[in-house]
Amino acid sequence: MSAIDQALSTIDQVATEGELAPEASTNLLELESLTDPVVLPDGKRIYPPRLHGEPIDELACALIDTHTPGESTFLRLIGPPGAGKSQIARAIAHRLWRERGREVEHRRGVPFYGFVEISGGPSSDEYLFRHEFVPAADDSGSVRLVDSAFVQAMREGWVVMIDEVNTIRDVALLSINACLDGRLSLYLPATGEGRARPARVRMPARLQPGPGRRHRHSRFPATLEVTSNWPALAELGAPQALVREAMALDRRRIAGEDGLTWTPQFRDIEALARMIDRVGERAALALFVSNLSEQAQAGKIQDAEAAAACRMLDQAGYAHLKVSATRRLPSLHGYPRAVTS
Repeated sequence: MSAIDQALSTIDQVATEGELAPEASTNLLELESLTDPVVLPDGKRIYPPRLHGEPIDELACALIDTHTPGESTFLRLIGPPGAGKSQIARAIAHRLWRERGREVEHRRGVPFYGFVEISGGPSSDEYLFRHEFVPAADDSGSVRLVDSAFVQAMREGWVVMIDEVNTIRDVALLSINACLDGRLSLYLPATGEGRARPARVRMPARLQPGPGRRHRHSRFPATLEVTSNWPALAELGAPQALVREAMALDRRRIAGEDGLTWTPQFRDIEALARMIDRVGERAALALFVSNLSEQAQAGKIQDAEAAAACRMLDQAGYAHLKVSATRRLPSLHGYPRAVTS
């Protein structure tokens, strides 16, 4: 063994004893931990994550009592934007639909399997969950008052996902208290109907991190903390090196390291991988970093978080696409932005 070889061997030994050696990248993704995919009618594959070894869609369905709906437990999904909360809700709805022996239907030209998504926002009022106005098909210029999607879901026993519930005004949420406390009833004064009482109702609520209201926690006692399912993303064809580095960065966020509150999630990396397939690495990364730059300028993410995302790209093998400062191209931490000339 030469002196150089011996020195390198000593360095490797010291690194291993000091726990400095990196983990093997092939083991980080844990592809063998994947559940069987849920294939939705539109062809989309969803790999429900596991909770203590059990697929989360199975556990969520076990919270539902179809014979005594009032004994069901509503589920709250929390986690960063793009981690896959909506996908989990769709997987739950699809499993429940199949367990009820129902065939996929077509409503308004799209496949339907008992899933309704409701978004309220800060402009919501007490009628959000009760009624909506729609144009009258047989009377141009007129509108009609019809049951909301929430009321239809109550009547039919569909799964309701209340999206971004922490942005909905209290006046709207308080209007469905009787639906969430076991009574499963809703008063509809506008149509003169006393109560719309469902045979079944299931409701995962999707939350982004942020200040909560106390009744959310009592009405939704089951809370699932959703993190991106990185092995599933690799299985779906995203570059493994990119997925591996995104997962490593996200683990640092979860551990509270570096002061990160945001890192690219499943949806962000999936979109980047799709763009790489369609327009190539150079253009795809330019589009990706322009999005990062815009979010940083708008104050939606911190400059340090944008920098961390760019270091993720470095470590995933894309550093050769960076440009020097002397070229005076609009860039973000060396990566050229998608600015037209």
